Amino acid sequence: MSHVPGSEPPATGSISSLAAGAAPIVTPEAVVLDFERAGVASRTLAFTIDILALGVTILLLALLAGALGVAAEGAGAAVFAAVASLASLVIWFTAFETLWRGRTLGKAALGLRVVSADGTSERFQQAFLRAAVGLIDFLFPPVGFTAVVSCMLSPRDQRLGDLAAGTLVVRERSAQKVVAPALFPPPPGYERYAASLDVNALDDETYGLVRTFLLRCPSLSQAARDHLAVRIANPVATRMGHTPPGWLHPHLFLVCVAAGWQRAHGGPAPPLPPPVGQPSGSAYGGAYVHPAPPIARPAPPPPPPPPYGR
Repeated sequence: MSHVPGSEPPATGSISSLAAGAAPIVTPEAVVLDFERAGVASRTLAFTIDILALGVTILLLALLAGALGVAAEGAGAAVFAAVASLASLVIWFTAFETLWRGRTLGKAALGLRVVSADGTSERFQQAFLRAAVGLIDFLFPPVGFTAVVSCMLSPRDQRLGDLAAGTLVVRERSAQKVVAPALFPPPPGYERYAASLDVNALDDETYGLVRTFLLRCPSLSQAARDHLAVRIANPVATRMGHTPPGWLHPHLFLVCVAAGWQRAHGGPAPPLPPPVGQPSGSAYGGAYVHPAPPIARPAPPPPPPPPYGR
């Protein structure tokens, strides 16, 4: 996607963040987008719950194998049991976090979730890498010391597995207790383009990130807005398998994505008309929110940035 002058180029590789502290996306103004990172205590308790659940699962499988007459003895059996235990740790966390959108039994019990560094859902590659490096985090003597120290030293509470995978652990229950209804109409002149977008590849978390950005736009400077727009629009377009036109500003692209999502999923009811003589809201800003007061219509958008890069 395009690189807005004066902003960082979009991250490559794993999409880069969320979440008692700093922001999911690092912006020129350190803007925070609705997420609170999980602390060491809650993460330790969640991991303990997962280990207990995994231990019970392995015990039940061992009893089942014994009941079926499957038995092994000697040094070979001990080596096999050790390797199988390590593999089960990786499989357990990878499978749960991939299939349950960043949650495991322990994280769900504590209201935690793993996300990519930019706030989008954790992917399989990230979950596997996070779980594999977790063997060093949690099992390297003394047990758990590496994970605790790396979390305490990291500015974003990341253990080695999070640093390697580009992920964060956030508190999803405290992120936003009340969500105001918001309507995202297509910008004037972009109605057909918004209707043509296929948003089926996007999940609720990705739309939530786009929504949060658009709602925060009025409080951001132009530089921060452009920076965030590029950082968010790149992975969104990639996930959709869509290449936006080179002349389309990333901000407008995200407004069209939000409009397409609400069209496909039955968005909130249209906003009430403003009082007579009051402006109706900001189409370019991308949202009508209630019960927020009406916002004056901004000036026409700036000239389009350079074409989207590949």
